[in-house]
Amino acid sequence: MTRATLNQLISCQDDYDPNSLPVLQARKLIRDYLQPIQRTEKLALKSALGRVLASDILSPHNVPSHDNSAMDGFALHSRDIGNASLTIVGTAYAGRPYTGTLQAGQCIRIMTGAVIPEGADTVIMQERTEVTGDTLSIVEQPKPQANVRYAGEDIGAGQAVFAPGRMLRAADLGLIASLGIGEVEVYRKLRVAFFSTGDELVSIGQTLQQGQIYDSNRYTLHGMLERLGVDVIDLGVVGDDPAQLEATLLHASTVADVVLTSGGVSVGEADFMKQILEKLGQVVFWKIAMKPGRPLATAKWVMRITLACLATRWR
Repeated sequence: MTRATLNQLISCQDDYDPNSLPVLQARKLIRDYLQPIQRTEKLALKSALGRVLASDILSPHNVPSHDNSAMDGFALHSRDIGNASLTIVGTAYAGRPYTGTLQAGQCIRIMTGAVIPEGADTVIMQERTEVTGDTLSIVEQPKPQANVRYAGEDIGAGQAVFAPGRMLRAADLGLIASLGIGEVEVYRKLRVAFFSTGDELVSIGQTLQQGQIYDSNRYTLHGMLERLGVDVIDLGVVGDDPAQLEATLLHASTVADVVLTSGGVSVGEADFMKQILEKLGQVVFWKIAMKPGRPLATAKWVMRITLACLATRWR
């Protein structure tokens, strides 16, 4: 079986257009023409899920804030590891530290997360010991400094935890909360307006007349935008009327950062969007090498916003 040449493949495509922009290049142009949001706001941590950080998150203290035990067991000094037995002089719990100082030959019972007391630098797991009354016998000797989590081991005081531009996830909120930070600075939400165009479109709930179809694109766009976490502005359906289309675009430019439209940028007699965009601003490109959806125009609204206009109608 012989492989088809490029010319043979092209000849099979009646609508091949060598002037169509490659998809990757089109995406790059769209990114290059975008103007990032600069305005920020302060939000309570619980309200910041999915928002984009506008400033560094710096740790105000060490994490952990103190040397603590990584195991349930016994805290002792490494010099006493070789002793046959040690005297248990107290107990340390997470949140309730032992306040004394260990002397040679002494140890304390310690729980996971409890502060390592003065005079101790090693924790032995309780499974590797035997206890008789207040006497501890070491069955298996630990390594010096074993099972100790040191202050600042995870995060040091002043360390940058998250940088601007990060979209906050649920785990991020927990980490920020562990630093004692209850408020974060984020960029305000992007406002996106969108509408469908076409005299043939009918809203759900209405009876279809001959030649009409239900407007489905707005529901697809609405779902995609909701998933992105932007402020969604649904402007409905606009008929194939140049004056009405222009008025809707002008209105959208006053309430949104980005405007998405579906329909009206192909080459039909009722496709007015491209001409209107050229009148109001600058068409960055028109037509991409993608099927379906080749008639796609992206334009820069010279006074305020970026407009991205889609001709494809997903039915």
